[in-house]
Amino acid sequence: MKRLILALLVAAVGMTASAQQQYTEVAGSSTQAAEDPNLARAELMFNYVLNNQADSLYANMSDQVKAAVEPQQLNGLLTQVEAQLGKYQSHEPWGMQQIMGHNAYVSLATFEKGQLGMLIVFDKMGKMLGINMVPPEAVKKN
Repeated sequence: MKRLILALLVAAVGMTASAQQQYTEVAGSSTQAAEDPNLARAELMFNYVLNNQADSLYANMSDQVKAAVEPQQLNGLLTQVEAQLGKYQSHEPWGMQQIMGHNAYVSLATFEKGQLGMLIVFDKMGKMLGINMVPPEAVKKN
């Protein structure tokens, strides 16, 4: 159910997780990170997921997303994934990928039994429009 809600959040901004376009690595440079504050925001949102801080995650969502989801629906996101893929181990630096005209911030997360892509989208005010776990191929560099 929670996965479905997250998928709908991304769909709400007119994006599909399967849409793959050019991947641009931007997280490696502190100059680029300073130019794009959403790189730091993506890391912060992912840390909220890792630490099961649903209220903090919810507080950073755009009003349109808040209207579609309740904070308690965001509890235990990592627990659900770990039930299938084992314990979370690490993730790669955040990068930016263009999907249907939107900047999507992506990272590849590694678990004991596999990997998942993390995809986060923000509005122009820095509020989160969507967060989704996608197949790793969706965020791997070509």
